Amino acid sequence: MTALQNDYSHFQEGAHRLEVAMKGVPDRVPVYAQLHEFAMKELGVPAREFYTRPEILVPGILEITTRYGIDVAFVDYDVYNIEAEALGQKVIFSDDHMPDVDRSAPLVRGWDDLDKIKTPDFDSDGRFSQVIEMGVIFKRLTGVEPPLQFCAPFSLAANIRGIEQLLLDIYTDPGFARSLFDRLTEELLVPWIQYLKEHFPEAKSIAGNDATASLPIVNLHILKEWVIPYILRLRELCGPEVYVPNWVGERYLENAKDMLALKLKVCPEFLEGQDPDVAALGPSLYKEYAEQHGVPLVLGVGARFLALSTPEEVAERVRHYIEVGGRNGRFALYLCNLGATTPPENVKAAVDAVRTYGVY
Repeated sequence: MTALQNDYSHFQEGAHRLEVAMKGVPDRVPVYAQLHEFAMKELGVPAREFYTRPEILVPGILEITTRYGIDVAFVDYDVYNIEAEALGQKVIFSDDHMPDVDRSAPLVRGWDDLDKIKTPDFDSDGRFSQVIEMGVIFKRLTGVEPPLQFCAPFSLAANIRGIEQLLLDIYTDPGFARSLFDRLTEELLVPWIQYLKEHFPEAKSIAGNDATASLPIVNLHILKEWVIPYILRLRELCGPEVYVPNWVGERYLENAKDMLALKLKVCPEFLEGQDPDVAALGPSLYKEYAEQHGVPLVLGVGARFLALSTPEEVAERVRHYIEVGGRNGRFALYLCNLGATTPPENVKAAVDAVRTYGVY
């Protein structure tokens, strides 16, 4: 593995650029990325080691973020596994891929298994202490407050129950489904988020990851009745720093704005759109909606597109999104989930395009 630095304080400039961009017009459009799998591949570290050793993962991600000229440091990991694993859900580790829950063996199979959902010992159970260590290392190396993360209630329920069975529960045994969501929210996620805040009291961002609560996996009714109420409960009990930004699928709706309105309920400080939704609907829809509601906009260039396109295609999409989304400021660009198969030249093309077209 490449020797890593001990000082990544230059990311303070990127953090400042993003902060200015969310409020007005910065010197240039900021770009950030989810790139833990990409960093693992670039560094040549086995996944089993990378995802269980914060002293490798954090500086490794910071090094690759620096190497490719990405503005904002964003340390990510297998967020969806942390709470589930601590409860007892089996997680499969390998050398080549990010860990994932064992979907053939869900933790919760019936009413009796709900008793497995209880407040863990965050000092000793699972990898909670490693998450804290990640934040400590991140802050020490960058001087920037770490962005905190958790698995949102719906995605967590899907990981320990199975998504097909969870959807069936909602329609055939709603009492069981309510008990599952209530326990996950009140007995696990609320105390976990509060524990995170105790360790990082200055944190301004506590993001819930909730990709499973996206169309067409769910519909608007499920979002309104089974997803949003529990996120709002977390915000009520843990503070406005808590939000969920990453639902996708509005391209499937007759009126995409119905989904955008729901997004702002759980992420009221900014609007996020990702490919392939943005590519299908056009960035103007998102920019106009964000301006109408007085919030900044984040547009995400899709993981599949970044993995399969040419550098020229990547640069053109970035140019287009910046030209539309960056109008009048209050805009940032997000490179979604750079994976082990993402060509390095495409990452470079995206960042070069931001630096070329994103200057105000």
